[in-house]
Formats: sequence, C-alpha cells, structure tokens
Amino acid sequence: METIKEFLVSDIYLDIIKELGVDNFNQDVQSVEVEELKNRLRQRQFLLEGFNCKVLSEKEMVQFYEQMIEEYGKDIIVWSKKFWQYNDDTIDSYPDGEFPIGEDLSEDDESTVIEIGKYSITSIGLYIIEFDLLKNHQEIVADYYKRLGIPRAAKYAKDMIAFYKEVFTLGI
Repeated sequence: METIKEFLVSDIYLDIIKELGVDNFNQDVQSVEVEELKNRLRQRQFLLEGFNCKVLSEKEMVQFYEQMIEEYGKDIIVWSKKFWQYNDDTIDSYPDGEFPIGEDLSEDDESTVIEIGKYSITSIGLYIIEFDLLKNHQEIVADYYKRLGIPRAAKYAKDMIAFYKEVFTLGI
C-alpha cells in the first residue's frame, strides 16, 4: 500500500471497522478527511521530532498505521468503543461543553441534537494516533490537543490520560 486512501480500504483496516460494526460508519471517504489524517500524523511527528524533521511520506504513514494495528489491534478496538461511550456520556452531561460557573449558556443558546450520524471511516485512523500518544507519549498529549485547537487542551489531556489509564489499568 502506498497511500492512506488505499490503506482505508485494506483488509487490515476494514477488519477493525468490522469489529466495531460496519453499520456505525459512513463508507464514503472524503479527501478532506484523508488530509486530516495526514495532518494529525504530522502534528504527532513534529511534537516528537521537532519541526526540522523529514516529514513522513504517505507510505511511511501507512506503515505507522499498519504497525499500530498489528501490535495493538485489540486494544485499538477496546479504546474506540470506550471512547465512543465516553463521548456519548459527555455529550449527555455537557452537550455544549463545559463552562465556568456563572458563564453558562442561556436557554436560547443551548444546542439541540437534530440527528446523530455515522462515524467517518477515517475516525479510527484518528483514534489510532490518539491511542499511540496516550500509550507511548503522554508527555506530548496536551501539546497535541493544543495544536488541534481543542479548548482547554491541558485539562482535556489530563482527562484523556486518566480515562486511558482507567480503561487499560482498571479494565472498565
């Protein structure tokens, strides 16, 4: 496999999708989603190696994903399921995110969920990167989230690290 797009339709990747339930995923692969996968893997690389590093080729990116699945496939499936549940619980508790006391949204500004769609088939690729960071590089997780523009990235990183430890240490 030479490209991310080829990887997304490969047996090794589709086996993960099958384990998670094919019906949970939108099978259309948009080029913007493929570019986001590449971008996030580059962000990981920059944080680990610095900005003067030789940027991974697309083939090397595919090799990263294949290696992660070969080594941690079962854990990636567990992580994906637990992360989905975590997100569902968080959305139920905080549909508009968390706000400091006294700065809550007015009733008119609160979100209304109209429809919950399927996951993008590329989402597992994103989870693989996050899984790798949480498992092997926790020291850069907060910086990774900051680079993605996640609000309150440091707090979110602490929460995700704690959640990762809970899943894989306590086996929730």
